[in-house]
Amino acid sequence: MAAISALPPLAIDMYLPAIPGMAESLNTQISTIQNSLSVFLLSFAFGMLFFGPLSDRYGRRPLALFGLSGFAATSLVLALSPTPGIFLLFRFFQGLLGSAATIVIPAMIRDTFGKDTAKGMSTVTMIMLTAPLVAPLLGSVLLTFSDWRSIFFLLTLYSFVVLGLTFWKLPETQTFHPERNKQSFLQNYLFILSTPKIYPTLATFLMSSLAFFTFLTSAPFVYITWFGVSEIMFGMLFTTTAASLILANFINVRHVSQQGSRSMMHRGMGTAFIFAFLLVLISHSDFSVYWTVACYFMIIGSLGIISVNAESLILIEFPNQASSASAVSRTLRFSTGALVGPLLGLIYTGTPVPISYQILAAISLAILIQLIWHKKIST
Repeated sequence: MAAISALPPLAIDMYLPAIPGMAESLNTQISTIQNSLSVFLLSFAFGMLFFGPLSDRYGRRPLALFGLSGFAATSLVLALSPTPGIFLLFRFFQGLLGSAATIVIPAMIRDTFGKDTAKGMSTVTMIMLTAPLVAPLLGSVLLTFSDWRSIFFLLTLYSFVVLGLTFWKLPETQTFHPERNKQSFLQNYLFILSTPKIYPTLATFLMSSLAFFTFLTSAPFVYITWFGVSEIMFGMLFTTTAASLILANFINVRHVSQQGSRSMMHRGMGTAFIFAFLLVLISHSDFSVYWTVACYFMIIGSLGIISVNAESLILIEFPNQASSASAVSRTLRFSTGALVGPLLGLIYTGTPVPISYQILAAISLAILIQLIWHKKIST
């Protein structure tokens, strides 16, 4: 499950240091290749919305095998793409088909762990996060020996290996009920969306996603363009944020059973706000890159705690529609991520200042949502 969950971060993070070289190789602008990230996120979001109910109806394992096969095939085409248009087209299909494999994982965790879903999510996430930990550095190393195409050849190999392991080792986790299999897409989504108590948690989940994707989208600009680090150094600095997520999920595994998912989510929000505020102050100064790295380390780790507990709180509410509920939350998450690029374009000043403000604003909104909800249920 962790290996399947690693597909999106590998597909996103590994090619980040190659973006300038890809633009030159394909004879196009950097912005065109940067848009391939938004294309991937949008298609991934749409695919989850489509495949989630199919998983609830037909089972987790068939969708995982189908999605892995599609991801492997499109990764191979991407490695051979001769033009920017073909690259963007198959980047769309890579995200769409890859979502079929990854959307089943939260549901499988829900099937397996029940009320301890947050603990299971953190355990799988902690293992999976070795992917973003090494992905940018691995991409940078590949670029020193070859060109950007080697990155997508490696993605092809990885997905074929995981496909074989899934076929061999991954069982079906869903317990089938005849009445559940008769539910339509619309019935699943209407049931989920007509449950008002999930909305504050869902909004908090999306604000944490906005902050996270703001960092992810802007990291090459902040580190390579603004601070002038090399591609290899960028990969090394980027791994610190993945390390913070591993540490955060380890902490969550240790404490969530005693503290509860909501309490852990609130603690993550407090920590994220403190260091986002510090990041704003640092962005206005002339401190070295390592101060920025330190702030991002704490912010991204805190966002990891917020998101894993928020998503778990949502999934717990829907034992019979776990994949559909995951599809709703993750579709909105990746759609939010796709909006980050245009938002940053609107506030671009050529410095990291607006980036830090956008992260602080997203975290502040998450806190405000929780405060309003807490006040409402208290009265």
